[in-house]
Amino acid sequence: MGKHLHTTLADRFKYFTSPIRPCPDDIEIVRQQLSLLNKPARGILLGVTKELAELANDEIKIIAVDRSKDMIEHHWIGNNSNRIVKLADWLELESIATNINFVIGDGIFNVIDRKCQHQLMDCIRNVLADDGLLIVRVQCNPVVRETIKEIFENTTNNFCAFLSRLVNSICDSNFEVRGSEIFNKFKEYVTDIDIARFGWTKEDISIIEAHQNSSHVITFLTEEIFIKLCDQHQMKILSKFNGSYQLNERNPTFIIRKD
Repeated sequence: MGKHLHTTLADRFKYFTSPIRPCPDDIEIVRQQLSLLNKPARGILLGVTKELAELANDEIKIIAVDRSKDMIEHHWIGNNSNRIVKLADWLELESIATNINFVIGDGIFNVIDRKCQHQLMDCIRNVLADDGLLIVRVQCNPVVRETIKEIFENTTNNFCAFLSRLVNSICDSNFEVRGSEIFNKFKEYVTDIDIARFGWTKEDISIIEAHQNSSHVITFLTEEIFIKLCDQHQMKILSKFNGSYQLNERNPTFIIRKD
């Protein structure tokens, strides 16, 4: 996998809000699904999302995996008897654990390119026990993309909602976009007057600045294409849920079973 974009965003990740970050509703969905598993259960958290790491307990053991040392140092909430973190590539999961009951993650299929999505889905399937679950929130592209004019006409002070909509609109035909392209398009379309009008803060803008020289590719599939990705790797979607925030319809949490 290429250099993780979160490495360059680690010290600014705290400025993200929903829809880029999960809301309490999203986390509660994961909590409920884990509560239904036979206990004790053990699984992998892809990334170091604090709210997901906090779901570990005496009956639910979690190994978090992140390839970014910076993300771990800035955001891991700490090892204990129920959770630990490993510095490793997501494509090397089989060297960390196998025959596990679940894999969880937030936006994990967004921070990699299309090729890596297929590789990661295979890796997840390989480490899951029979009937093991993948529980993942996916930031999806709408079937009909918004124009820049439409985005500005419906923008609020929620910077992360604006950023998500902008990125959706500038993805290429393969639903991918480079970090540097996000920075360039933002600078092209957004003026200082816009920033003041919407009340965006310097912390908000620092998120964009972190993308300036990034060659990392991120991906925003439509929901239909993500479903096809699951089908191609014998992963069956059981259900989906949506949290409560702006653009929640584009950010479903899928409950997926190894088929």
